[in-house]
Amino acid sequence: MSGAAFLSTLRSIDGLYESVVTDPENWGEQAFADWANDTLVEAAELPRDAMREVRRALRSAQKLQVFWSSSASAVTDHDDWRSKVDIALGPKAWRPTLDLARHGLEHSPSEEIFEEVRERFSVVNSERWMEGVDFEEWARNG
Repeated sequence: MSGAAFLSTLRSIDGLYESVVTDPENWGEQAFADWANDTLVEAAELPRDAMREVRRALRSAQKLQVFWSSSASAVTDHDDWRSKVDIALGPKAWRPTLDLARHGLEHSPSEEIFEEVRERFSVVNSERWMEGVDFEEWARNG
C-alpha cells in the first residue's frame, strides 16, 4: 500500500468538502454516490479502518450540503471554503481526515503524510502536534 493512495484520498475529500460548501446545489444523492464510487475504487488498496474514515467524511459532506443549501445558513462573507466547513460542522468534519492521515502515517510513513497529520491535528484539536519535531526525527524515534 502506498502513501500516494492516502494522499490522493485526502485530496479527494478536501475537494469534496470544497465543492459541497461552495456549490451545494450541485450535490444530490446521485452526485454523492458517484463520488463515493470513484473514490472508493481509487482507495481500494487502503486498509478497512482507513476506508471507514472515507465513509465518515462522506457523511460529513452530506451534512455540509444540507447546511449550505439551506437559505437560513447562507453566509456570504466567508469566501474560504474551509471556514464554511468550520461554520457548519467545526472540527467534527475534519476528524475523519485526521484519522485517515494518521492511518497513512502508520501504514506508509512519509514526510508529506507527517505534515498532513500535523496540519489536521491542529485544526481538530486546536493545539500543535509534534511541535519542533520534523519527520526525520519522528521516524528515528517512532
